[in-house]
Amino acid sequence: MKRYILFCIVFLMSSVAFAQTISITSGATWSIPTLTSTITSAGKNYEHIETSGPSQTLIKVNSALVWSVSVQQITGSSWHSNLVVSVRRTGDGTGGAIMLGTSNYIILTATNQAFFSGLLGLGFSRDNVPIQYKIEGLSVTLPVKTYTTTIQYTVTGL
Repeated sequence: MKRYILFCIVFLMSSVAFAQTISITSGATWSIPTLTSTITSAGKNYEHIETSGPSQTLIKVNSALVWSVSVQQITGSSWHSNLVVSVRRTGDGTGGAIMLGTSNYIILTATNQAFFSGLLGLGFSRDNVPIQYKIEGLSVTLPVKTYTTTIQYTVTGL
């Protein structure tokens, strides 16, 4: 019995050394159409919400035991504070790892926040987890320029 417990402890401790990886594949560049095609009369703001395709980004996670993916937005000088980006997982992808977490939109901030997680990796992975984006705050009152932002995904696990 002592050998069995020792084996389990050594196995669990050695599994921490396994590398966890995340692979991200983006679909085509997501460009938002101009609002000029929807303007029909003067004096109205014409606020607009735009969503990407349901599989705009595909994520692959490979980890030893339990893992989690967090997400945050990194903005620079080419971003307007009125624009709000949200992200959601639109499916579970494929693979043997068990998926946990919601498929509701998460409003991105500069703070890393939990996105989704999984367990029982042990050689299993989760491939092609589809990610969709939503941007709010688009308006004809925004200054005309190109706005860019970075979405950062972080995987942690044992």
